[in-house]
Amino acid sequence: MKPLLTALLLLPAIVPIVANAQWFEENNAVTRMHKKLLEDDLSGMFDLMVQVWQQESTDNLEPHLESLLKQATEKDCGKSLIAEGLPSWLDSITIEKVSVQRPGRLSNKLKLQITSEEPLSQVRLKLWPDTNISKEVIDQDAFETITDEKRTLQETEATYSLSKPLKSGLYQLSIEDKAQNKWSHWIVITEAEPVHVVRWDSKDSWTVDKKRLLNRYCPLPVQEVTVYDYRDGQYSSVWKKSYESNYPVKLPRNAVEPERYVVSVSMTQSQWQGPILFKDKRTISKTIDYTEE
Repeated sequence: MKPLLTALLLLPAIVPIVANAQWFEENNAVTRMHKKLLEDDLSGMFDLMVQVWQQESTDNLEPHLESLLKQATEKDCGKSLIAEGLPSWLDSITIEKVSVQRPGRLSNKLKLQITSEEPLSQVRLKLWPDTNISKEVIDQDAFETITDEKRTLQETEATYSLSKPLKSGLYQLSIEDKAQNKWSHWIVITEAEPVHVVRWDSKDSWTVDKKRLLNRYCPLPVQEVTVYDYRDGQYSSVWKKSYESNYPVKLPRNAVEPERYVVSVSMTQSQWQGPILFKDKRTISKTIDYTEE
């Protein structure tokens, strides 16, 4: 980052912002992004960021753009990045990146969860300009659910297998329902900076390392512990619990009968990009033998 830009990012803490101040000698999309950030116009900054991803060579700019986006989410966990909300026929959208680390293996997935008034006929997520994120859809389900407003909504879940972690960059999400309502939206996906990281500590316990402070406007990170039994070629969950604080580091005593199980421990952190909720879920999993104490 240029020294001038580095200094300018520090201005909000030491200099009052004047709307018409001439901060920059150049007038391009990158400097205008900084100006919008200093003016607290986060949605304007995000619109310019989309333009930069579309029009500029981002090989050298990518770390700088990611840093700007992280700074812009500090205000309200990203809710102000996009001014407009979802159309009336869409109730919620969640995009979840999932990594699962097993002994000797690391796998990556992407999960889309969309709640709508009508069943969906098409969901597409493409990396700009026109690259499919995956050729393999592991699973796609649609089912009805009821909200507090007593509306009957359709919830669609699609899980994609990824050969490698999702690349940072500009993506276009396109959704169409069976009533022929259509909606398309630009989103920027970056590498999440974890608040907590979970790792194995011993044969049957784990450690939760805190990496940074949590943005107080963001949801609390969630730890999920799941125990699977393997019988007749199938895994089935025999114990499961979630925690938003006081994260445990091993199973409670007598949680399961003495046996061999697969234990999965995950940490999920969330933040918003306008009306869309992004989740980053990192999971460790291994086989553990539990014996009678």
